[in-house]
Amino acid sequence: MPRTYRRILERTGVALGLALASTMFVASPASAHDLSSIVTSEQGCGWPNGSYSVLDWADIPDRRNNITLATGYLLWNGQYQENCVVTKRVGQAHGVTGFTEAILERQGKNPVSDSGQYAHYAAASAYAAGTCVKWWSSIQTLGGGPIYGTGRSSWGNCG
Repeated sequence: MPRTYRRILERTGVALGLALASTMFVASPASAHDLSSIVTSEQGCGWPNGSYSVLDWADIPDRRNNITLATGYLLWNGQYQENCVVTKRVGQAHGVTGFTEAILERQGKNPVSDSGQYAHYAAASAYAAGTCVKWWSSIQTLGGGPIYGTGRSSWGNCG
C-alpha cells in the first residue's frame, strides 16, 4: 500500500481502516472480467504465461428465474502441467457478491478448491500430469437461495 494511503489511514482512525479492510475482503479475488485475465491472475489459475486450453465447460442456470448465473470451466496448461477449474459469475450474477466455488479432484491426490463470497470468480488449480480429474463449479442463486452446480463426477481427461 503506498505510503500516502498509509498516512491517510493513520490520521483517519481505526473506523476507516476497518471499513477499508472489509471492502477489500469482499472484493477478493480480483475482479477479472474475462477468462484470460482469470488464467493469469494469482487469485485465479496463476499461470503467468497465459496459455490454456478449455477441456470442458458448462453454464450454471437458475431455472426458477430463467437466467444463467455462472459458467464452469476445466482448463489445462501444458507448460505447467496443471488443470484449473474456474467458476465465472456471468450475466446478472457478475459483480454481485455471493457464494462461488471451484473444485478440482485429481485421482489419488487430495482435492483442491476455492470457495467464498466472491463477486467475479472462484478458481482452483493444481499439478495434474499423468492423472485423471473430476471437476465441479457451483454458485448460490441471487438473494441467497439454493446452490446450483455443474461439472463432471466421473474420472476423465486422463493423461
